[in-house]
Amino acid sequence: MTEEPVEQPALIFLTEEFPPFNYEEEGELKGIGVELLKAAYEEMGFSLPDDAIRIGLFTEGYQTTRSTPGYVLFSTARRPEREDQFLWAGPIASTTIVLFSRRGSEITVADERDLNQYKIGAVEDDVSVLELKRAGVDEDQIVTDPDPINLIRMLDRGEIDLYASGDLAGEYLIAKATGKYGYFNQVYRLTEVDIYYAFNKETPKREIEWFQSAIDALKETPADGGLSGYNRILNRYMPSKGLATLTYMTEEYYPYNFLEDGVVQGISVDIIEEIFTDLNTDLSRDQVFLSTWEDGYQKTLSIPGYVLFSTARTPEREDLFLWAGPIVRSRNVLFMRAGESVQTVDDIFKLSVGAITDDVAGDDLRLLGYDKIKYATGAEELIQALEAGEIDAWAYAEYPGIRLIGMHAQHPEAIIIAYPLTMHEYYVTFNRETPEPLIQAFQQALDRIQSEKDAFGVSRYERTLYRYLTPGYATDLLTEEDAVGLVSRTADALADDAPATIRAIKAGRHPYRDEQKPGLYVFVYDTDVVMVADATNIHLVGVSFKGKTDVTGEAFQDMMVEGALENGFGWEDYVSLNPAESGLFWKRTYYQLAIGSDGKEYVVCSGIFKTE
Repeated sequence: MTEEPVEQPALIFLTEEFPPFNYEEEGELKGIGVELLKAAYEEMGFSLPDDAIRIGLFTEGYQTTRSTPGYVLFSTARRPEREDQFLWAGPIASTTIVLFSRRGSEITVADERDLNQYKIGAVEDDVSVLELKRAGVDEDQIVTDPDPINLIRMLDRGEIDLYASGDLAGEYLIAKATGKYGYFNQVYRLTEVDIYYAFNKETPKREIEWFQSAIDALKETPADGGLSGYNRILNRYMPSKGLATLTYMTEEYYPYNFLEDGVVQGISVDIIEEIFTDLNTDLSRDQVFLSTWEDGYQKTLSIPGYVLFSTARTPEREDLFLWAGPIVRSRNVLFMRAGESVQTVDDIFKLSVGAITDDVAGDDLRLLGYDKIKYATGAEELIQALEAGEIDAWAYAEYPGIRLIGMHAQHPEAIIIAYPLTMHEYYVTFNRETPEPLIQAFQQALDRIQSEKDAFGVSRYERTLYRYLTPGYATDLLTEEDAVGLVSRTADALADDAPATIRAIKAGRHPYRDEQKPGLYVFVYDTDVVMVADATNIHLVGVSFKGKTDVTGEAFQDMMVEGALENGFGWEDYVSLNPAESGLFWKRTYYQLAIGSDGKEYVVCSGIFKTE
């Protein structure tokens, strides 16, 4: 620095909910701007008091900082119209201003000339207002409000056509207001802006210089070539950077993760590689390390920066890790020698049972009250012990166990599945020190991979599962009466108030997604096979499914609409994802033609997932 500060600047920093740059989580202020601010003070030799940072609405902070000495506003876009209103230090980072529309609104924006035909919402005093005006949007077409949540609700009700916001912050705020990530479409990228700390103009120039020098020092690359302090902060919040710094570990667990021809692959590996691509990281499956389960589990449990998959999520593990998923599900079973069996739970207590250390099958046995488990670090040792009669049974996952028995047993045909234990959902687990924004981004990417359909009507997730597994059967017990009742109730609601009913379905409200039976939900097409509303998957709304199929090639949606128009109601069978359980399932859906209060014809559908 050109001059060392001798006393701490007496400044109050104002900010807003604008993740990942600044936001509040469980009463604690976090984000790139918050951490960079605190690090800059430390670089100057000071400690910033917690009460020196205050969060509120942007317009209040903007007006206060303009008019009152001693105040600083962040994260603030630095634009020509604002240049002389503040003094500046930074930049903190950059963000892209985008426009959101309701799904199914059919709004398309080819270029800025299209914007003036729409009512566009933006936060009062936000840079979005400036950029809309710069794009030629008339002032009377811009609707402002100090609270972004109000604007999001106005868009949902159709009172405005578009909502302008930073892309990452907008998605976060929309999810906060609606309860669903990706509830609206991003239809246009307006511009990218750099964001700064904006100081009241009466702030002493030397304080600005001290602050800027501290930021510059944090951005300098260390002499050893490691990460700068600034990049360490970015890595904690920017998924494309932060996720690339983590170490990903898995085990031989066919068909979810396994080694074949020297390449790590499987359902979980394929999906995680899709996530890497979706988040624009430089990672691929080459950065996934195969290890023993015990080694991966203990490292992820104790060492920051480690990630483990595929991990069964159980109450005993819930607070040990941070979680993203589910990706797949798998059933644990007891493997025994042919000719031997278990008829009841009580029979297990007469056996000597082996399990892998830290594997969830051991948890299943302990929950039954069985505590004489013979532990080993790997499956091969237990399979050999089972063949030799040193143990009576091996507790492990069904499909992975069959694969490992085929690899390591001398006589694989002599080992059978003797008893089912528990079905588990499998997740990606992160060390608890992993920054929450990275996990949120990972989860959101997984949600997109599971929910967004390609040109043929199939998601990347469905295609991945179908490469390795046949469709399964659900454990959630629903009846045909459940489906018929929900369809009838929805048809009546559409006849009474179609717009309100469609909004409620898209929001996933009860009864359209049953609170007690999450596998029971409704979805609605128009007569052109365009999805009007879906209680579990907002990404499908507005999509035409004419000619599109399930993962097996069945054009079931065309058949349901055709059946409704010809007969008024009926049933159709196909393969689908289940919002209550991970995986592909056989489904049977009831459909009915309905007339809405708006005079439009709708095909209302609800299905049951088949059980064995």
